[in-house]
Amino acid sequence: QMGIHEKAIKGGKQIQSVNLYFNGKKKATLKIGEIGKGLSEFSYALTFEQSKNEMLLVDQLVENNKKILWGHEFVELLVSENGINASVRHNDEIIKIKAKYMIACDGASSPVRHQMNFTFRGGTYQNKFFVADTILNWDQDYNQLAVAPAKGTFCAFLPMHGKKGYRVLGTLPDKYFDKEDISFQEIEQVIKDTIGIHLNFESVNWFSVYKLHHRGVECFRKGNIFLAGDSAHIHSPAGGQGMNTGLQDAYNLCWKLAMVLKKQASPSLLDTYNEERLPFAKWLLKFTDRAFSTLTNTNPFVAFVRKFMVINFASTMVSFQAVKTRAFKIVSQTRYSYKGMTLSGSYTKQRLSFRAGDRLPYFTDGNIYNLFTASSFHLLHISSAPLDLVHQDKLKKMFSFPVKLVEENLDSKWANRGVKKELFILVRPDNYIGLIADKLDHDEINKYLKKSKLNR
Repeated sequence: QMGIHEKAIKGGKQIQSVNLYFNGKKKATLKIGEIGKGLSEFSYALTFEQSKNEMLLVDQLVENNKKILWGHEFVELLVSENGINASVRHNDEIIKIKAKYMIACDGASSPVRHQMNFTFRGGTYQNKFFVADTILNWDQDYNQLAVAPAKGTFCAFLPMHGKKGYRVLGTLPDKYFDKEDISFQEIEQVIKDTIGIHLNFESVNWFSVYKLHHRGVECFRKGNIFLAGDSAHIHSPAGGQGMNTGLQDAYNLCWKLAMVLKKQASPSLLDTYNEERLPFAKWLLKFTDRAFSTLTNTNPFVAFVRKFMVINFASTMVSFQAVKTRAFKIVSQTRYSYKGMTLSGSYTKQRLSFRAGDRLPYFTDGNIYNLFTASSFHLLHISSAPLDLVHQDKLKKMFSFPVKLVEENLDSKWANRGVKKELFILVRPDNYIGLIADKLDHDEINKYLKKSKLNR
């Protein structure tokens, strides 16, 4: 939507396959390539470093004349009837910031979460976790994601931008759990023993060791203070879901917050942030914990099943298109739907392949996502004839917030999705479907606005 995707693609690297190694032997190859072909314009797995992603977003803010206050350390906050007062430290000076709302994106150890006494239930994995950005030499493909489970440990190699760049991550043996100040040289042999193939590290650009947790809050909000990303949920890196989930959290909240601040919607709209994002966070914690435990469990029976059954089963299953489709939708997070929730309303009798709460459908025959780049609501009108200007103007005025009208011809691509006659789709700023209706008049719109808390 921001038009900066080409920079991410250019600065990242596409993964062509996932290879699974046991005892130095490649046991299975999962060819992924364009695993999501027909499901998205971006039908592949792309590795793009978080630091690069952050700078991409920073550049976008600066280009839009926004200022980021670097080097400001959060100290404390006070909440009163008049708003939120935060104290921050900059160059040994305490600065006071007053605001109506606060979004805490302050990471896994979140001082805001601690000060506001949010519950943060979960546990800590037995092994310490490491991550390193490296330049390595081996005789394997450099566009593969390599995963190597072993007894008591596992490691994974994610291809990064450049010919030999790899981010290596994994767990360490139990003996390292209480050890401090671990150097890369100490664990280099552990990595080599885990994957079991010949390789050498040309250089290590960055390295860190830490304890890995799986925890989540019971609510993303207390009053006018919201949590997003790692401050609300932390989990294993299985599936590469961490940063993507944080970005989804932030966008889900911020378009709603913008509408409330502009007095285009009731403050109760902000309740839908927790309603929509908490269930996903809980599912994600279970999903990543299950995947991580499968890779690292030292139980002899689990290890046997993992070695001789799970790997071969996964290799066979991924050859089926239905499995590829499901896997892509899960990892890309495009499968998740807000159906049945407050902002999702359906007033149609047509048997559609999509529902209110789903992401807007993607079509290979003309990418309609190019029509929804503005961060605003869009009213998609699908019909054999467009609305006249008088009707367009009348519809727009029925909403309490700006709505952009998009006309789509009722052609075969829509007919294949179950659209047989005129249909209206109200598309949210985050490209999820808010409302589906066979006809739109004052009563339908008012009913939806009242239900969805979008009315002022």
